[in-house]
Amino acid sequence: MDTMTKSRLFRLWLVLGSAFMVLLIIVYWDNMGPAHFNLHTALSRPHALKPFPSPNSASGDVFTSSLEILESFVREKQGPLLSKRVEQPSLPASSKPVLGNLEESVRGYDWSSHAAQQSADPDARQAERRSVLRGFCANDSFVFPTKERSFDDIPNYELNHLIVDDRHGVIYCYVPKVACTNWKRVMIVLSQSLSDQGTPYRDPLDIPREYVHNSSTHLTFNKFWRRYGKFSRHLMKIKLKKYTKFLFVRDPFVRLISAFRSKFELENEEFYQKFAVPMLKRYSNHTSLPASVSEAFSTGLRLSFATFIQYLLDPHTEQLAPFNEHWRQVHRLCHPCQIDYDFVGKLETLDQDAAQLLRLLKVDKLLQFPPSYRNRTASSWEEGWFAKIPLAWRQQLYKLYEADFVLFGYPKPENLLRD
Repeated sequence: MDTMTKSRLFRLWLVLGSAFMVLLIIVYWDNMGPAHFNLHTALSRPHALKPFPSPNSASGDVFTSSLEILESFVREKQGPLLSKRVEQPSLPASSKPVLGNLEESVRGYDWSSHAAQQSADPDARQAERRSVLRGFCANDSFVFPTKERSFDDIPNYELNHLIVDDRHGVIYCYVPKVACTNWKRVMIVLSQSLSDQGTPYRDPLDIPREYVHNSSTHLTFNKFWRRYGKFSRHLMKIKLKKYTKFLFVRDPFVRLISAFRSKFELENEEFYQKFAVPMLKRYSNHTSLPASVSEAFSTGLRLSFATFIQYLLDPHTEQLAPFNEHWRQVHRLCHPCQIDYDFVGKLETLDQDAAQLLRLLKVDKLLQFPPSYRNRTASSWEEGWFAKIPLAWRQQLYKLYEADFVLFGYPKPENLLRD
């Protein structure tokens, strides 16, 4: 073999090897986030309370147009396959969703809590919540897993709860069992991401529930990599700096109860097969189980709340897979120590907070937040539901969700943590 042939083969192998390495890097980056081979550049520490950014302001116009130019440039470089947005099909005409009595009582529409102390001044209440959150995030003596990592350290798949509305400059981190269905409806109306027979929805309650929770309906941060490639983290940071970011939270223990009722007290085939069956086999010594949830319910076989708690406390659970989003801790869904939220709403003050937020976003003339339903208070829920849970389990459960209690200003449930 002459020298020229060897040289050509060497160059061929070099090109193929380089292409293979680039492919590996792209796959790894998409799954793990760019932090593992970029400088760890954390977002700035919490800053002083500032006015909400308005996409209608002059500076907002300059920012929006600049961002659009950058996004267009990125899409052009990536080619038509990556730049093309997914078209949402026109949906059949729909009426407002109607729930049966059982479903309404179980799905978690019990949004009142302990006689929540409500400040007469909503701005002061909001400032206090943000101050508590920022204070504990900056407090070195308060430690929990993932607290010290930077935004760049968060894998892309953990950013799937951040919904972006570029039309109004809004980012919403949704938390299941905290009015997220209706807040997702609001985001659909604002972003005009869905239409009814060619016309964008104007009333949040007109949007069918099955479309609200369809992941293709929303633009979320975890989709940025496919759209913007290596520019994705940079664009995320720009939007996090300029857009208004909000989330809604709830008493952690009451949220757990609500999740249990919604997913295991109703006939939910998916949650029966994926969660109830393994729990019943592992913790309740069932070897032969009904093939479907309807069969199980007809024989009186249901998952107990105690078994559900045992599953949460078992270290084996998260060795197999992270918690399902309905009972995963809020700080793991929304990363409040890495993202500087402008508004922290609470389910216990949902009506006031929703009205305040829509005013601050300057969209209160466009829509209204759907009305809430009320049932029993959280204090009676907790005492009743945890009465048969061993004290040691209650204490372990609190440690598991302690960060959510502390970061979002919920009092430690002392009545449940002592004899």
